[in-house]
Amino acid sequence: MVKPKSQGEIIVFLQKVIAEETKLPYSDVDENLGLHQFGLDSISSVYLLEKVENYYGITISPLYFWDYPTIRLLATQIFKENFQQQ
Repeated sequence: MVKPKSQGEIIVFLQKVIAEETKLPYSDVDENLGLHQFGLDSISSVYLLEKVENYYGITISPLYFWDYPTIRLLATQIFKENFQQQ
């Protein structure tokens, strides 16, 4: 289990996983674009969800992909809910 120090670390992780899954260059995976703009379907979204959960040792709802539709929003919520000091 990895404990990120900031949402930025989660953003980078998500960008790498999306680049790997979509075969896009890492530099094309903009954190402010909608996840759907990378061509992620329901199967690849589940793959991304599993990668995040396994890497960080957390559980997140699949609804996060609808509620937080960009890499930045998703990373911010994951960090806030699971790692930010209260």
